[in-house]
Amino acid sequence: MNNTRWLILNQKNILIAAVILVLLFVALRATESFRTRSVQNPEQVFHAALVNTLSSQSFCFSVQVKMSDRVISAIEGKKAAPDGVHIVGTMQNTPVEFIYAQGQAYIKGYWSDSWSVLPENSLVDSELFITELNPLGSFVFRDIPEIKSLNAEKIKGEKMYVLELRPIVENPLMELNYDDFVYRVWVEPNNEIIRKAHITAAGKNSGRDRLDIVIELWDYNKNINILPPDIY
Repeated sequence: MNNTRWLILNQKNILIAAVILVLLFVALRATESFRTRSVQNPEQVFHAALVNTLSSQSFCFSVQVKMSDRVISAIEGKKAAPDGVHIVGTMQNTPVEFIYAQGQAYIKGYWSDSWSVLPENSLVDSELFITELNPLGSFVFRDIPEIKSLNAEKIKGEKMYVLELRPIVENPLMELNYDDFVYRVWVEPNNEIIRKAHITAAGKNSGRDRLDIVIELWDYNKNINILPPDIY
């Protein structure tokens, strides 16, 4: 009797172990399939993501700019159509906060710990904060001669297509000083939007004078309100 009971229990254990092994095998195959999956038509995927990203009405973002391994700026911000922007972070190791709202620009921390009102469009039209104020300006190209798909990756648990581009940029500040641009772009498949980009380029004066930009984007088309600061 005891031997029969032991045999039944042993068979159940074997069955459970077999089921676990099958589930583990399926999970491993799924993981490997995801890791090695690539986009069949990278040009079409990137074009759709670029159009959707550039036409978005609002988004949050972070930007880190490095030159020759030295961090020039590290900021977080948000943009809302038509031209509202609010950024907070550091530039050249100096805390800075900038707001452009209702046609007026305000800055704090770069020159003073108090809010200062800037002359109309003096900063927005300049090249001082060109990437930090408008990260999507880095995605304007004359042409993209080379684009390819890399292995898919995840950002915060979400599957992303990964594309690598070697574009000819149309950005006065970037193309004046740098060449040989390489973009690695993470695209969210469901909404077809750009969630992250890593941009590298070589300095025209010296190959060691490298540009390194990391841009992350989220909360597309959310209800974002950007208001002037209370300076009185």
